[in-house]
Amino acid sequence: MNEFTVGLGDLGNTSIQNVETLFAQANGALGVRSSLPILDPDSNPGSFLNAYYESHDIIYGENAYGYAKKHETMVKLFDMRSIDIEILGDDNLKLQKEDISLDMAKGILNEEYIYSTIDGEKIKIELESFASHFDRNVYAQKIIITALNFSGQVSINKSVKHIPAKKDEDFDPRVKEASVNLIVEENKYTTPNSNLSFFVNFDKINENLEINEGESVTFKQIYQISRENKFTNPTYDHLKEKQIEIFNRFWESSDIEIEGDERLQKGIRFNLYHLFNSAGRDGHSSFGAKGLTGEGYEGHYFWDTEMYLLPFFVYTQPEIAKSLLTYRTNILDKARDRAEELGFKGALFAWRTIDGHETSAYYPAGTAQLHINADIAYAFELYEKVTGDSEFIEKSADVIFETARFWYSYGFKSERGFEIHEVTGPDEYTALVNNNYYTNKMAQNNLNYACKLAKRMNVNIEEAAKWEEASNEMYLGYDIERGITKQDDSFLDKQVWDFENTPKENYPLLLHYHPMTIYKYQVLKQADTILAHMLYDVSNEQMERDFDFYEPLTTHDSSLSKAIYGVVASKIGRSDVAYKFFKEAATMDLEDQQGNSSHGIHAANMGGSWLGLLYGFAGLNINNGEVIIHNNLPKEIKSLKFTLTINGEKREILIK
Repeated sequence: MNEFTVGLGDLGNTSIQNVETLFAQANGALGVRSSLPILDPDSNPGSFLNAYYESHDIIYGENAYGYAKKHETMVKLFDMRSIDIEILGDDNLKLQKEDISLDMAKGILNEEYIYSTIDGEKIKIELESFASHFDRNVYAQKIIITALNFSGQVSINKSVKHIPAKKDEDFDPRVKEASVNLIVEENKYTTPNSNLSFFVNFDKINENLEINEGESVTFKQIYQISRENKFTNPTYDHLKEKQIEIFNRFWESSDIEIEGDERLQKGIRFNLYHLFNSAGRDGHSSFGAKGLTGEGYEGHYFWDTEMYLLPFFVYTQPEIAKSLLTYRTNILDKARDRAEELGFKGALFAWRTIDGHETSAYYPAGTAQLHINADIAYAFELYEKVTGDSEFIEKSADVIFETARFWYSYGFKSERGFEIHEVTGPDEYTALVNNNYYTNKMAQNNLNYACKLAKRMNVNIEEAAKWEEASNEMYLGYDIERGITKQDDSFLDKQVWDFENTPKENYPLLLHYHPMTIYKYQVLKQADTILAHMLYDVSNEQMERDFDFYEPLTTHDSSLSKAIYGVVASKIGRSDVAYKFFKEAATMDLEDQQGNSSHGIHAANMGGSWLGLLYGFAGLNINNGEVIIHNNLPKEIKSLKFTLTINGEKREILIK
């Protein structure tokens, strides 16, 4: 078994659109779904540019002040893969056999298909393709076509095909039609509303050939998409050579070796492969919830990037982490504008966005998730702890200061301490509450980090004293009688959701129940208080009590949930539970556990599977540059080997 290779046999669901997602090729700037070379009616082909979007007005039945004004939707661009083929004048070809092999070690996808005419003439199509990490404007393909059992004329035509807009009738708030009728001028393509342009250059294939039985013809094709109308003249072979070099370096820094479970070994490498492929590198793009593999969540960037994905990059690919954080500094002015619009000081980052504006039309589970401010500050702090790059942090300090100013402006001092009201925590099945524990804990850290940074830089000294006071007096709810950390002021007073009489087909709840119904009950979509416990130390006894209380109330309807519960299970010594959760996180997309991988990968869960191994099984922490490891390996895993980059130095760690 080669754990660096994934084929069709490794997938739990080989539906056409699922395959298109899981074998998609991307490089942080450009992503291409791996659609069939001869399209099937069920195909959903497409390519994407990171941060390339169309906007349109959000239409509200009842509008109100401060609501998000515009949608931003990542645009599905071209079908770059389909080939028009005629065999002896017949273009009605049927797929007889397919074989797909993703070589993760090299970053190259290999495919083989056999098609036949109605009269039985057969051709073999072999494809080798990759999104170039050396030249991120490029998607490259090598095509070999072989006549298997006939001689005669074969017509081959291959170009780029713009995907026109279509109406998606399915109800699922997580998916929105991404195709747009672009304005075309020669090789320039422009969105009608957002007025964003890109340019295309490619080698077109248009051949009528006489092929003898057993004979093959080979084509090498380079597609280039540039926002600046600047194109190079790369060769396929040179790009391939560079691709292999880059992936060699990637695995040297980022590979994780698991002894004892081959399925999980393949699963974690598959996840890391996709994380490397979809992360923005230019400081003006980030990491969409579905990466660059599908149109789920409209290509938006959420808190997922900072809390679930950044740790992997911070510890293994710090330059990518720096680029993702730079994106936040580049949209800071829009976050300032948003805070001002809502009547507060500082900056409030958008809950879901591409260019920095808030695009969430449902504010109770959108703008109200103020914790995104503190999540971003936490990620900057983690970056500094692991890399020692204080220079970058001090250049970016306004992100930390402005988010602290927001908390101080939004919260208030009471007899109980510093309180934060009308927020929604990570558990989106509970909304608009007072003193969400996770939010308050993260805001406390944000204020404290801002205070330390201000003192270090000798700036904002008067404000820093106020931030420090608010941090020290942060109210964190606790039920003394039950010994439970309160998720918020009201959660423990609600009725428990009737899990016993909720049919399996009614999950996820958000697709079957009105929010008001869900909000009435003790029921969680994902880890909330438990996520805070993963990040900040509390006693093992407290973690156990909270775990035993909150986990049975959690539906895990969000793909972000299981990995976090798995890490905390490791911390409290429940290795069997931790292993179960990690196993599900590591193979979620390979096995299509959520039933919607066709919409794109679950990127946050992929980052969560790294957290499960490193924060959970390896007990990873860092304190004053010192790496702290605890062996929490479950019995199923004999050893765990990984590499970290700390203060610019690679450290190889083995636990067994």
